[in-house]
Amino acid sequence: MTSTSNIPEQFARMRLIVAYLGQANQAGWWDCNFLDTTGLRFLGTTFPRTARLAGLRSSTEAACSVHDKVMGRVGTYHLFRLPPAMEDHLEHVCEQMDWDEAITLINSPEWAMEKLKTIADCFVKAPEGPVQVGIARKIFTPTSAKEIASHYVSAFEDGIRCYPYFVAE
Repeated sequence: MTSTSNIPEQFARMRLIVAYLGQANQAGWWDCNFLDTTGLRFLGTTFPRTARLAGLRSSTEAACSVHDKVMGRVGTYHLFRLPPAMEDHLEHVCEQMDWDEAITLINSPEWAMEKLKTIADCFVKAPEGPVQVGIARKIFTPTSAKEIASHYVSAFEDGIRCYPYFVAE
């Protein structure tokens, strides 16, 4: 069982994994490859100490743009755009992340999917398109993390695009 204090860390890992799996070279949901070996090497020339974090930030921006285009920005939140206080907290968690360990989560698409399935810990049949999975005040909960992860697992496995989101209250 995941403790509540570990939920932001779990969201950070999930953001990294989904950002990686959605890249152009994997599922092709967003048009970037910053989290691949070549992308990280490229970022390393400009951001030598923070290339991995820069890769996550860049991929997050690409994923956020795609999610927002599909569902809009008003009254909705998703893995790549959380309410401001949660987003700030998640950014701090990402900055403090053990990147030597975190980068192993995305060694390959198969390994990343296995790690995402571990977070999901359940199965859902995700619909194509946006799907509401909760309300904003319950985002950082174990149930929400599992719900989001299980929708992305199903979507990647079925070759569809599913965008789990939360509504503002």
